[in-house]
Amino acid sequence: MTTELIYFIKTAFRNLWESKVTSFFTLVTLSVALGFMGAYLALFINMKSALGAMTEKFPLTVYLSDGISGAQVDALKAMMEADPAVARSSFTSRKQAYEDFRATLEDEGAILESLGGNPLPASFDVGLKPETLEDDAERFIAAVREMPGVDEVQYMKDEAGKLRSLLNSFRAVGMILGLGVLLGVVFISYSTLRLAVLNHIDEIEVMKLMGATRPFIMAPFLIEGALQGVFAAVLSLGLLYGLLDAFSGHAAVALLSPTGLSFLPVWAWAGTVLAGGSLGFTGSFFAFSRTLRM
Repeated sequence: MTTELIYFIKTAFRNLWESKVTSFFTLVTLSVALGFMGAYLALFINMKSALGAMTEKFPLTVYLSDGISGAQVDALKAMMEADPAVARSSFTSRKQAYEDFRATLEDEGAILESLGGNPLPASFDVGLKPETLEDDAERFIAAVREMPGVDEVQYMKDEAGKLRSLLNSFRAVGMILGLGVLLGVVFISYSTLRLAVLNHIDEIEVMKLMGATRPFIMAPFLIEGALQGVFAAVLSLGLLYGLLDAFSGHAAVALLSPTGLSFLPVWAWAGTVLAGGSLGFTGSFFAFSRTLRM
C-alpha cells in the first residue's frame, strides 16, 4: 500500500512537471478564483468586526427610576448578561452620570448650579451583537421594560437596523460568490486534467492491457488535481495576507479598529486549503471519468 501511494504521488508530480506551462497557468487561475473567496471571507470577518464597533456607537440605553434598589439593579444586570442578544452592558450610577456631564461642560459652572441638584438618572448602556435580528432586539427591549425599576428604554432602531441589513446582504452576496468559485474551480480542474488524461491516453491504454484496475490508473490524476488545488489555495492565501498587511494601516480608521485589517482565522485558511484540494480532486475525477468514456 505504501509503495503504491509513493508511486501515485511521484507520477502526479511527474505529470505536473511534464506539463509545467499548463500547470503554471492553471495554478494562477485557481489562485485567483480561490483568492476571491478568501478576500470575501476576510472582508466579511473585518466588516462584522467593524459593524460590531459601529453598533457600540448606537447602544441601547436603559434609564432607571430614582428609587430603584440595589437588588433590582443586580437582577436587571443578571438578566442582561444572560440574554444571547447582548454583547456587553455597563452600569452608570447617578453620581457617575453627573460627573461625566460635569466633565463635558468643563467651565460652564453656571449651568450646573442652575440644575439645583442632580437630575440625571442611573442607566445601563447595552450593546447588542451585530447579527442580532430585529425580532430578538424587540423581544429583549420588551423584557427589559417589564423589569422593576426601569423607567425608560431608548434605542436607535433605524441606525442599528441598517447595520444589520448591511451585514445580512453581504452574507447573501458571499453565498452566491462561494457557489460561483466552487463551480469555477471544479471546471478549471476538469479542463486541465482532461488535457492531462488525453496526453497520457496511450500510456493508459497500455496499463489497461496489462490488467491495471481503473482506480490504479485514476489515482495519480486525482492526486494531481488535489495538489493543484492545495498549491493554488496556499498561493492565494499568501497573496491575500500580503494585501491585507499592505492596506491594514489605511483601514484602521475606516474600520474603527486600532489594529486595522485582520487576517483569516485558523478555521478559515485551513478550510480554504481543504476546499482547494477537494475541488481539485473532484474536477479530476469528472475529467478522468468522462474522458475515458469517449
